Amino acid sequence: MRIAMIGCMVFNREISHLAAESRHVVRVWWQRQGLHDTPDILRLELQKNIDAIERENELLRPGLKFEAIVLAYGLCSNGVIGLRSRTLPIIVPRCDDCISLFLGSADRYRELFHKLPGVYWYNRGWIEQAFTPSKENYRMQREQYAEEYGEENADYLMECTNNWMTHYQYCGYITCPLGDRMEHEAYARQAAEDFHWKFEKVEGDMCYLDAVVNGPWDDNQFLICPPHSRIEADYSNKKFRSIPCEIDDWEKK
Repeated sequence: MRIAMIGCMVFNREISHLAAESRHVVRVWWQRQGLHDTPDILRLELQKNIDAIERENELLRPGLKFEAIVLAYGLCSNGVIGLRSRTLPIIVPRCDDCISLFLGSADRYRELFHKLPGVYWYNRGWIEQAFTPSKENYRMQREQYAEEYGEENADYLMECTNNWMTHYQYCGYITCPLGDRMEHEAYARQAAEDFHWKFEKVEGDMCYLDAVVNGPWDDNQFLICPPHSRIEADYSNKKFRSIPCEIDDWEKK
């Protein structure tokens, strides 16, 4: 099977490894980490990729055409809601975000959510690809604010943008089954100490990501949105459903 995959860079190591060993032919379109902070932009960028993949697919010779578009994304602040295709099924994991994929299942994520209330998750991908809370990152953030808005406003902006941290109690560090570096765990432990969080080390599991790349895409774990349909919120543990839509309606938007 030939798969077009659109993935967040936070999965770069795991998906690259799985794609290299897959029995399928997998080509990945990478998106920068952090787009879930602006879900309308995430949705726009994902739809651009879907449209580009379908356009390219029309030009490929038989035998080289993609058969499905797989998203290495969860709900991600509703960033996948509204996505649609004309010719290829879109497959998306039924989970809230990347943490379920790093932990191996949405069920395990929900279990740990109740066990560790107010947990902020770290792992190798987030530390390498994202802005994660740390004293050094906040120092650089404040310097940027001071340069752009002046010293008087810098402290106020830091307070406004980082007051969410008061709601967290735990620092959860998810190990990488492909191998961790000592400095990544040390980074998470230091963050827990700096922000007065309890540190919890949790084993990562690649079985959900393996299913993203290799299937099977069963209905309990994945939505398969057929062509001429769009992804719609479901407001249950299934997260989404697909509904038919007319191509003419897309052109009006």
